[in-house]
Amino acid sequence: MANVDAPFGLRPVRHLNGNPWNGSTQRCLVEDDYGVALFIGDPVIVTGTAGADDTSGLPVINIATEAHSNGVYGVIVSFEPNPDNLTLKHIPLSTGGYANVCIDPDVIFIIQDNAGAVLDGGCISGNALLESATAGSTITGLSGWELDAAGVGANITYPLQILQKYMVEGNAMGNNCIWEVIISNHTLRNAAATGGIGI
Repeated sequence: MANVDAPFGLRPVRHLNGNPWNGSTQRCLVEDDYGVALFIGDPVIVTGTAGADDTSGLPVINIATEAHSNGVYGVIVSFEPNPDNLTLKHIPLSTGGYANVCIDPDVIFIIQDNAGAVLDGGCISGNALLESATAGSTITGLSGWELDAAGVGANITYPLQILQKYMVEGNAMGNNCIWEVIISNHTLRNAAATGGIGI
């Protein structure tokens, strides 16, 4: 049976040591003049600039880029409610708000591939690119980011490393398979080299 094409971005599932993901996140600021909508499951970077909207000293985040040499700071797992619109499940562009971001470099995530190529067991341990051609959903609040199946290879600058197929019923090898990955180009893991800034 074919896999359903339903991207959701990156979703934390467990730690590398085998423990379930404990839900720990970093509260981060999205500036109200930032012109990109953000969704649950989006990979993000830290801008390295102080927040003009907030003097609390929180990290200011932007969406990550598809450029393979750019690191990833973490993944959005939830948003704080917008008091002006409690129905929102995402942060619309030029709105601002607070996002809770999983920043642990030892967390394993799941992500759907984009069917850009048919992956098999030979991709295990390979590096992979992220792809953002699908827009996030304002209905579900979920990200449209996917693993770029055509962008898999042995390149340590790529943001992801594939660990295995996600072992859940109905997830078949082939187009739109869901994979377990780790963020291998993580700005916190490589902080000495990057200064912790994923840009």
